[in-house]
Amino acid sequence: MTDDLVPWLVAGGLAVVVVVLVVLLRRHQTSARSELATAERTRAAELAEREAAHRDATARLEADRAAQVAAADAARQDALSEAEESRALARRGMQWEEASEQAILRACRAAGISGVLMTNVVFVPVGETEQGPWRKFVAQADHVLVSESGRGLVIESKRWGGIVFDGRRPSEVHPAFRNLVDESSLVPPFAVQVRSRTVLNGEQEAENWWQVRVQAKGASPAHQVRQQARRLARFVDEQTGVARTWFDTCVFYSAPSAATFVQPEDRSGTVTTSIVTNDHELQSALAAWAAKDSVPNRPRADAVVRVLAGQGAHAITVGSYRLPE
Repeated sequence: MTDDLVPWLVAGGLAVVVVVLVVLLRRHQTSARSELATAERTRAAELAEREAAHRDATARLEADRAAQVAAADAARQDALSEAEESRALARRGMQWEEASEQAILRACRAAGISGVLMTNVVFVPVGETEQGPWRKFVAQADHVLVSESGRGLVIESKRWGGIVFDGRRPSEVHPAFRNLVDESSLVPPFAVQVRSRTVLNGEQEAENWWQVRVQAKGASPAHQVRQQARRLARFVDEQTGVARTWFDTCVFYSAPSAATFVQPEDRSGTVTTSIVTNDHELQSALAAWAAKDSVPNRPRADAVVRVLAGQGAHAITVGSYRLPE
């Protein structure tokens, strides 16, 4: 009897084992399918994330490209506008500067200077704006003389008629001039011009009046030319990449009919500005200026001249200097 039960017990045990194996296999298959589904979902999420990142990167690149194109267009329009403004300013200025240009050329030749005289140098000052942070403005220097040593001189030409005082109070010239202006406000640098003016009265008859114009402190010619010299030096330094440019300064009262009473030098700033009123004084001032640095330095001179001549200035060589290619 016992022997008869053994096969049944073995068969039952095997059946149990089979059932357990079947259950375990189904659980494994279910777990595998679940893991596969999870992996597929993970891959799908990663793919979607990569596609989204690619779309974002593409959109950023397109936006950057569009911004670069817009900036290039804006820069081109600014350049065109500045160029036209510069040309218009040069056209307006040349008619007034031609006489002083010829006087400076005569003085250069008489003083034996070799270099380049550039008239109406129009440029955009570095780091300065006007009428808002996005609007550039154009500055202008009447004359810029560059010697073959590379030394520069900015000359402010004032074709003022009448009576001119620069650095000298009118009462110092003659007591009769004491009441022309309130001299308590005349602290160097300053310039005073007294000129006649014709006006029409109520009956449309001409009457002659004396007009007094005062340009003091920041509005004075000496201050203006020093400011332009600083701006020009920064501009040349930026264009050449070398911070070593220096421009001396001079005010030239070029109207031959004016009666001028000036101090030969304005020392109210950190540098001295020459004040001249005729060809002889101009020649002496240019000779003294050239003597400060008489050793030729053509590479430096050529670098400065290239920058300034590229601003549409009217350039004329003097002496043995020749314009760089």
